[in-house]
Amino acid sequence: MSIEIIKTEHSVKGEKRRKARRWYHKLVLALLILVPLFFLVSTLGVKFGLWDWKAGLGLNFKFAPILLPLLALSGLIGLLLAAIIQPRKGFLVSALALLLGAAGLAHGAKIKKTAAALPFIHDITTDTQDVPSFTEVILSERAKVEGVNTVEYIGKKDKPEGTLVSVLQSQAEAYADIRPLILEDDPAVVFGQAKAAVKQLGWTLKSENVEGGILEATDTTFWYGFKDDVVIRIRPSEGGGSVVDIRSISRVGKSDIGANAARIRKFLQLMRKS
Repeated sequence: MSIEIIKTEHSVKGEKRRKARRWYHKLVLALLILVPLFFLVSTLGVKFGLWDWKAGLGLNFKFAPILLPLLALSGLIGLLLAAIIQPRKGFLVSALALLLGAAGLAHGAKIKKTAAALPFIHDITTDTQDVPSFTEVILSERAKVEGVNTVEYIGKKDKPEGTLVSVLQSQAEAYADIRPLILEDDPAVVFGQAKAAVKQLGWTLKSENVEGGILEATDTTFWYGFKDDVVIRIRPSEGGGSVVDIRSISRVGKSDIGANAARIRKFLQLMRKS
């Protein structure tokens, strides 16, 4: 066989490999676009009322274990093809697919770990004995939500490892730092500071009663548009100054994965700095 024929066959095989790589990298690019788009649509669809939150979460929980590993694996294979077949091309798209898929898997693992470490509750308050109450302003909004969580605090149950315990007990064990805040200023001054903190945190103020020392607000999450309601209660302290209590409760869903506790901590932190 002549050298020319050998060179021709080698060139043909090389072109076939490059063509196959081009098609594969197009597939990787398609996955890089479609996988994030799937999660974006399923998530924002809940926020804009296209389907309910159970459907949106269900889609993500069902397909994340399939789509994310597929995206990461396709990126890894793409990197290998880019390195083996000359001229070496396709590194960027493949690397992005691998990184995005791996990041998604890591995020999912983090959420799962957090959920396992926290109690299965969605109602957090600084005062578990005399729980701040919501007014009709918030209650009327919650009444319109299908499957809304009850605002009754006493009697709620958490079920860790198959054993029923009170939400009060679960909160005390998981969020021992969440307690009433004592401030030196009088209630009228603290009320203004609390209102400013609500605005700074981006919550939607729903009601304010200066004489009663009650502020109510709703915090809406960006991705799913979940709404959690907040009531802030400010009362005179026996030793002078003010006592600030806050309660945050999810409208839907049985576990908040620590969201309400985190919200309360941010508010209390701002109040301490006021």
